Amino acid sequence: MKKSYIYIAGATMLTLAAACAEEKFDGFGSGKVALSATLNSDMEVESRASEQELRDGCEIWISSEKGLVRKYKGVDNIPASVDLVTGSYVAEAWAGDSVSASFEKKAFKAYVPFEVNAGQTTQVALDCKIANVAASVSYCNNIEEVLDNITMTVGHNRGSLVFEGRDERRGYFMMPSGETDLTYTLEGTQKDGSHFSFPGTITNVRRGVEYRLNVTYTPGETTVGGAIFTITIDDTEMTVEQSVELVTPPVIKGYDFNIANPVVATPGAIGDKMVYVLSGTQLATVELRSDIFLEDRFAVLGGNDCELLGMSAVGLQAINDAGISFTHSYTPDAENTVMCILFGSALTDNLTEGDHSFEIVATDIKGRSTAATLTFSVGDAPVITVDPNTTEVAEHTAVLRGIVNKDGVESVGFRYRAAGSEWSYVEGVAARAFANGDEYVAAITGLKGNTTYEYASVSDYGTPAQFVSGIVKSFTTLNDQLPNSSFEEWCTYSDAGIPGAEYPAFWDTGNHGSKTMQKKQVTTWSTDYAHSGTHSICLKSQFVGVGIIGKFAAGNVFAGRYLYTDGTDGELGFGQPWTLRPRQVKVWAKYVAGTVQSKGSGSHLSTGDKDQGVIYVALVDNTMTKYDRNGTEWPCVVKTKSGQLFDKNGANVVAYGEHIFATDTEGSGLVEITIDLAEVNGNLDVANIIFVASASRYGDFFEGGEGSLLYLDDIELVY
Repeated sequence: MKKSYIYIAGATMLTLAAACAEEKFDGFGSGKVALSATLNSDMEVESRASEQELRDGCEIWISSEKGLVRKYKGVDNIPASVDLVTGSYVAEAWAGDSVSASFEKKAFKAYVPFEVNAGQTTQVALDCKIANVAASVSYCNNIEEVLDNITMTVGHNRGSLVFEGRDERRGYFMMPSGETDLTYTLEGTQKDGSHFSFPGTITNVRRGVEYRLNVTYTPGETTVGGAIFTITIDDTEMTVEQSVELVTPPVIKGYDFNIANPVVATPGAIGDKMVYVLSGTQLATVELRSDIFLEDRFAVLGGNDCELLGMSAVGLQAINDAGISFTHSYTPDAENTVMCILFGSALTDNLTEGDHSFEIVATDIKGRSTAATLTFSVGDAPVITVDPNTTEVAEHTAVLRGIVNKDGVESVGFRYRAAGSEWSYVEGVAARAFANGDEYVAAITGLKGNTTYEYASVSDYGTPAQFVSGIVKSFTTLNDQLPNSSFEEWCTYSDAGIPGAEYPAFWDTGNHGSKTMQKKQVTTWSTDYAHSGTHSICLKSQFVGVGIIGKFAAGNVFAGRYLYTDGTDGELGFGQPWTLRPRQVKVWAKYVAGTVQSKGSGSHLSTGDKDQGVIYVALVDNTMTKYDRNGTEWPCVVKTKSGQLFDKNGANVVAYGEHIFATDTEGSGLVEITIDLAEVNGNLDVANIIFVASASRYGDFFEGGEGSLLYLDDIELVY
């Protein structure tokens, strides 16, 4: 392809040629109904991003005509299997950084429609190619004979890059929706001192293509005493300079059964069981380990393990004779491997009563390994307890799992309890006759967060034939409380005390600002009072400065981050991720009010009045505010200098509650405070929590009492 434009001007002829080439981000991925999803993306680009950064930042979406049905962040977080109902879908993947114009940041994208058919396996290859348009500039050796102070500006209406002098970097552009042109302007100073400017447009640019502007000139005169500028756009191949790979480890999965659960049956009733090993690249080794291999019939193996891909002929014969066989298929063009390991009935139906395990460890040629254990549980128990699926355990709910091990069972269920307490019973399914091998589940609710529970399978509950499995499994519910809610952890960062084991933490304080004045701390770690453990935190309002130079600073703590000190004012990011919906917040506190001496910019209290303390809590949605100094995003950005504060009635507030300390708390110790969270915009989903406490209620206005104290300990969210 060649396009030419003629422009009459000046005393020289400049030729600009734009060449294109493609950067590749090739890959393999598969989504299988009841099987697995793998992703293998090889990216050949000049890249400053590390492989792990790209892996962690990669997003994979699966959508149907009804909208998003699966979403994963990070290649390592793609599950071993993705089960989808029959229908039409689209798989999309993004990696890198999407910015309008950058010399370093690039984005990559894949878009693959696919169909899922009942009972069939669907292969999905995600070929993630660079999503940017690229541009670079080169000049002929004698360009300085014509122009000094050369710049080339390339871009579109949302961003541009300036190539100064002989800048040979490659620039990357994300094109705005509906735009297909890049504009450029060559500028410089001519030898007579006049300014030279030569604009142009590269039309119909394409993603994954580099447009190289090669600038040359040829002296010459026309019949009108001028010269001819010609811009020529050619296609050439982009240079590949570095290789980065994104590859998932191998996947190990049972065919028609969950390998994470034991295969249970009565003696002689297991039959054939198939295990798949899937890899996005070539497999190097597949090891099989079992104590069964210590039996005399496997003596040729010389131990309790064998490596299937490198086995000797006599070793293969020994495991084949016992009922274990495998097939192995590697496809170089697609860069993927499928291995099938068959544990045949000749082996499984001769297993004695008890548990028999086979550990499978698959390692690819990149050194990435995955391990899984196949367990055959042989016995006469009517029901067997199965390990819980960790993805089905939440803060207040869990799913219990069991397997029927005999025909003729009339009813199934579970007994469960918080460890050490009384047992409760939950029915698995409606009473009916069950078949050997049926899995059954029961969802339980109303559990307490961060608590260990035990459960066991039960059959024929409440009848003379009742059976309780001797296999007791356990799980621990997720924590439903704020991190370091008892303030037993404390660290120091750049001379500022912080509630947390290390910085950044869930909590932050105004110590970052106050420490600049004689290293004063408005929030400290205290052993004066504690409801549990040994520590609380003490918020102390005080004048921070030297002589009359300084400001009143309120003792404070908040969920979020101290962002910047603007003179004597702070800029804060309020809020931390939180999706649960508590109805109350309880906290143990002690408040001692100082006398108002500082009025600051406020007019809420009068000099000589007693100060007031405050705790306020808000549940907010996922609306975020970008902080202008570093581009981070927060549910609320506070800037005390400009009066930009939190709005409890804001459109993003789901629920809000506060407690005002209008007087000193009673007694000599901490007292329990309860804060009800009332709905503000109750139809919104909770995505973040804001928690702020201050020894001076109007500290945002630098108004309060010198020496006001607020001690806090044991914050509890009540659901």
